[in-house]
Amino acid sequence: MLFVDRLRPIRQATQVLRVAAHVARRQRTLERAIRNMPDPVPWDWAAPRLMPLLSGPQFDDPELPIVRMTSELGPAIEFGLDLGGVFLTVDRRVAERWECSAEQLLERGLKNLRDRAAKIAPDQVVAGVMSGRTIRVLRDRPTWASSTLLDLPTIHRLFGAHDQLLAAPTTGCVVSLPIDTPTRTAADIVIDFEGPLTSLFLDPFVMEDGTLLWGGDVSADDLDDDCGEPWTS
Repeated sequence: MLFVDRLRPIRQATQVLRVAAHVARRQRTLERAIRNMPDPVPWDWAAPRLMPLLSGPQFDDPELPIVRMTSELGPAIEFGLDLGGVFLTVDRRVAERWECSAEQLLERGLKNLRDRAAKIAPDQVVAGVMSGRTIRVLRDRPTWASSTLLDLPTIHRLFGAHDQLLAAPTTGCVVSLPIDTPTRTAADIVIDFEGPLTSLFLDPFVMEDGTLLWGGDVSADDLDDDCGEPWTS
């Protein structure tokens, strides 16, 4: 135990350094992308880059409220301009300049999502084993992988229409687990995929009889384990 206790501060420091390096890389990428953007950004330039994104935990700048809406699936979504793997989020001021409602942004964003998702090869979904359970994962490429949950035909094509649990640990990751995975086991697996900056902290999604439901619409009985508690990651 003494040896482990001595290692703990080292591991924590290493994690802090990794997070800081990730932030710095993302900031450099974003700054380069912004330098190449037109100012102001016209709709014709933005439209093909617009993507619907599942909203993670955050609070808006009062002067720049983000455009959000509730998706048909249930979770809140926002809209990002894909600048090569990093996103600038659309605020209300920009949407008003484009004369676009949230519904219009969603219509165009979903079209872009479907066009891009059609290029994802099924072999990009990788199988593996964690906690003795066979899982399948789509992550990293594309960086908007979690958005595929907003298009049921894409999920059917990539993960199948059979009964399963689906989770979106981060913006760039979707995990599929067997439907009978115990609640705590599933939560432990999903937490391992979370990132320090892009975690979404969403309730699980359940595919049942080909229909996708979000955790907010699923009863405790549907996600029950031996403790009788619904799973949230």
